[in-house]
Amino acid sequence: MRKASLTGLILFFMFLPWGTAWAGPTAGELLALLPPGAGQATELTRGGFAVMLAVAAGIKGDAETGELPVDVPPESWYTPALRALWQQGIIQGYPNGTLRPEQPITSLEAVILTARAMGLPNEIGGREDNPLPGKIPYGLSQYAFFQQQGLLPPGEPLAPMSPAEAARWLAAVFGSETRAGNLLARCRQVLAGKEAIRVRGTVSLQFYNRPGLPTTAELDRMVIYGDVLNEVSMTGKMHQLVTLHLEKKQEMTIEQFVSGGYLYRRVTGSGRETGEWQRLSFAPDVSLLLRQQQNLGLPAGIFPFLHYHLLGEREIAGRHVVGVSFYARQNNPGAPGDLLPLQVFSGSVDDYFSQPGKLIRSLSYWGVIYLDSESLLPVKSDLNLVMAFEPAPGGQPAVMAAMEARFQGKDYNFDDFKIELPAAAVAAPVKENQ
Repeated sequence: MRKASLTGLILFFMFLPWGTAWAGPTAGELLALLPPGAGQATELTRGGFAVMLAVAAGIKGDAETGELPVDVPPESWYTPALRALWQQGIIQGYPNGTLRPEQPITSLEAVILTARAMGLPNEIGGREDNPLPGKIPYGLSQYAFFQQQGLLPPGEPLAPMSPAEAARWLAAVFGSETRAGNLLARCRQVLAGKEAIRVRGTVSLQFYNRPGLPTTAELDRMVIYGDVLNEVSMTGKMHQLVTLHLEKKQEMTIEQFVSGGYLYRRVTGSGRETGEWQRLSFAPDVSLLLRQQQNLGLPAGIFPFLHYHLLGEREIAGRHVVGVSFYARQNNPGAPGDLLPLQVFSGSVDDYFSQPGKLIRSLSYWGVIYLDSESLLPVKSDLNLVMAFEPAPGGQPAVMAAMEARFQGKDYNFDDFKIELPAAAVAAPVKENQ
């Protein structure tokens, strides 16, 4: 992959259109799925949790295909749910080939299974900026993601869950809090009144190799991160500065302006003199870019399909803020809408996830944003897109297990800045876009 295309790839995956939602049942409805009297037990079995998870996440399997491990009774009440999770690769069993459906499930096991149902594969990296309590022997990354979202189950990670605890937790995970959604809606209303928005942060794109398979040197190096400055104004001006940190301590800086209907761009590589400005004859619509920033950098169509949770209040850089987490995912057919442009998928995403031999197993989006408690303007954000790949699309083992694109907004400014086009850029000759 050429380095010059990395910025576009990062930004492309960060701002995808979404159109998929699902709503989970209540805790009472989940408990009602268990056999009579089982809901009052002190410990929930793995089979019982599978039934709750399959219903809460809307995961269905094919009853005619797929043999389960020998310790799963064919006619058991939990077998259809285990088969659905098994077919989706959500439950994978123990090294000796068993699933142990009658064994109590721990909070950590519940997190891992639920994370897989929401599109987080085993190989995804952990959150280094989130300290974890106690010792986590496995599932570190999934546990850290749920901690960041404020969705950890009660109790210690290795302690068994009760049916009531599991039902309440799954109802919270697959539900949505109205107050949290209303806070983001009010934030967007405030942003809609802003005529200029600036956000500074970091962006990263990382690929995760599948253990046990040979990898290429290029894939091993595919960890890209950079610093990003985005400024847009209702006056029709835009400024973007991206510095990518590549392998072997090399850097590439891309700077762009939109002004007067032109797009101005220069690219500077590591160890080189400052690149020359190019003035291109076609520029993007700045009003659309501003509208995207007024929507917190997200497509407007995503908001009805997000699940929202309130993280509570805290202090950030001396400011009193309130946190909201949100997420969406698509990993099986059953809902209309396009998650990616047609040049990526031919047809709808529903058709794509229904076809055999597909490359992508799931798409999931995770986000956290902290709002000023008085103005409701964003102060800090963390947005993650996770694309998980099928282990063997078309029957051939896939080297890559997942890709994660992440943007962390660390500095927001509204109206209190100007976008000035450099004189050297103004003097650049006009070129046709290439």
